[in-house]
Amino acid sequence: MADEELKNLLQKNLETSQESLKILKKINRGRIVGNFFSFVKWVIIIGTAFGAYYYLQPYIDQFKAAFNQVNNLLPR
Repeated sequence: MADEELKNLLQKNLETSQESLKILKKINRGRIVGNFFSFVKWVIIIGTAFGAYYYLQPYIDQFKAAFNQVNNLLPR
């Protein structure tokens, strides 16, 4: 009787372990996908910032030149 009971317990333990493994694999897959999209998000944010700077650089340079001209006209 103890042998049969032990086999049943081992079978239930095996089934529970397999279910736990499936859940852990899903959690790990979600973590990996989340990390990937987080990386993509930061690449887009940083790329947009550099792109905006590249696009706006001529206007920034014009503003600096105008500011320097005004600054030079003022008495010190």
